[in-house]
Amino acid sequence: MMRKFHTQFTEKNLTGNAGLINLGRFAEKLGLPKILTNHLTIERAPNADYQVSDVVMMLAFGVLVGVKHMSHMAILRTDEVIRALFKWDNFPVSTSFGRIFKLFTQNHCKELSDAESVARNKVWNKKWFGKVTLDMDSSVRGVYGTQEGAAKGYNSRKKGQRSYHPLLCFVAENRECLHNWFRTGSAYSANGSVEFMKECFAKLPKRVWKVFVRADSAFFDGALLDLLESKSCQYLIKVNLRGLTTLLEKQSWRKIARRPGYESTQFEYKCSGWSKPRTFVAVRLLTEVIIEEDALFESKKYDYDYFCYISNLKLSPWATHKRYGKRATSENWIEWCKNQMSSGSILTQEFWANSAIFQTSILAYNLLVWMMWLNNEDGFNEEPNTIRMCLIHVPARLMTRSRQWIVRLSKNYFYKDRWQQLEESIMQLDFD
Repeated sequence: MMRKFHTQFTEKNLTGNAGLINLGRFAEKLGLPKILTNHLTIERAPNADYQVSDVVMMLAFGVLVGVKHMSHMAILRTDEVIRALFKWDNFPVSTSFGRIFKLFTQNHCKELSDAESVARNKVWNKKWFGKVTLDMDSSVRGVYGTQEGAAKGYNSRKKGQRSYHPLLCFVAENRECLHNWFRTGSAYSANGSVEFMKECFAKLPKRVWKVFVRADSAFFDGALLDLLESKSCQYLIKVNLRGLTTLLEKQSWRKIARRPGYESTQFEYKCSGWSKPRTFVAVRLLTEVIIEEDALFESKKYDYDYFCYISNLKLSPWATHKRYGKRATSENWIEWCKNQMSSGSILTQEFWANSAIFQTSILAYNLLVWMMWLNNEDGFNEEPNTIRMCLIHVPARLMTRSRQWIVRLSKNYFYKDRWQQLEESIMQLDFD
């Protein structure tokens, strides 16, 4: 049985999100607030309580604490400790957030993307990879209203639901989202894939000298393959081809050693509109043998699951199949961005406002990735909700003594050593 107790609302200077101060310090070291101010050209009155760059930073930190709707920003608006430490003397109400993001146009969304690229280059100047794997994916984000740009399109989970159809590119080595496009729900998967890929290359830090592109069937496009080959990129892309099963059935198949039920094939094929034939590799798995009997004869019918890829890797079909399978981890990152970092769930009625909010959520995700990558030995290995639980949703009290600001955490805080290591590492960072 519980003890009897009374509830009082009398305490001051308490927060349940003390871990935001480490992210705030990291963002300040990175110069992110200044980068946003320099790039975003949306003008507000000089006497406005907050500028657009301030609102973007506030929403990004809201996403980091778990905000999934504009009304949830009250979590930060009522957190007097976070507001005091971040110097947020004035904090917008939820309707003001929506009104300010509705000022964004397509050009302003590009400015926001450019600002993130500047921040990325500063991070990669501290730590980098010469060879990177770009995991490309198209995703579906369903909505329940009549938001601008939301439309019925491909949706495997809820057929007929209105949705958006964003494109995403992740760097597999550190799990950051390199680039994103927020698209209308009626956009065909491959639409704009070449231009999107060009923008991905433009966003890659200069220290990267070799690129391997791994992509789902939305990027199965001859013009995109021409681009990748012109850049001397290795690629592995799942095939999306009408009549593919009929084409595969005509091929010569060989059993794969020590893989019961599996067979493989490799062949050259030129799709309609392509500049040249390319190498296709495929694996199939026997799923069912159907015996058909009549009065005179018995026949067997075989059912298979097919897996087909186009690639310029010099690998066997089975090794190619296994290499593509590693891309499955990128599905986790997409789910992290969508379900744990609110990408596409915080919406207004206007398309470019939603695009800017989507980008802000991705920026918040990347800020978390960068902080953990640069300041943690294991890098970014835990999902955002785990980091949120351990290092962000931390209760604390703010005190002032001898003109010093002191944040006091519980002496029994389980992740004390990890907090101190992270704090000390951030304080030693210098991006200049």
